[in-house]
Amino acid sequence: MKQRPRIRKAKKQPTRERKLKNPPMQITIPWGRGASEYRPGLFTKKYFVKHGEACAADIYYALSQEIERLNKERIDIGEKPFERPNYSSFSRYFHWFLILKLIERTDKRERAIYDFLQKRVFYKLTAKGKAEVTAWEDPISVRHPEFR
Repeated sequence: MKQRPRIRKAKKQPTRERKLKNPPMQITIPWGRGASEYRPGLFTKKYFVKHGEACAADIYYALSQEIERLNKERIDIGEKPFERPNYSSFSRYFHWFLILKLIERTDKRERAIYDFLQKRVFYKLTAKGKAEVTAWEDPISVRHPEFR
């Protein structure tokens, strides 16, 4: 029995542009809320400038309230709302700010709302924290430029 030659179907052209499987190593947008004044680092610096000293929970609460306020406005005009960072990721930012010596602990401590929680520790801006700009935007790449 004679085999018929196989006819190949023409490939369809993709209807949308494909994303690269391996994106380039260079990150063009800083880590966090790129190009936003509500990026956790920039908001934290503004909060310290305005209030002097604060604990991480107070700053996180203020950031959450501000993002909720913005989201109400964004929904009204039909834009996608911002996602608020969770407290765990925000506390990692705070840890990087301590490592980079942008903030320092003060002697002020307060009891927590519940007895099983640790005391609230307060922080203030350092002289380096007041002068620094890029470390507030992207603390990890300042400490580890090889990750950029």
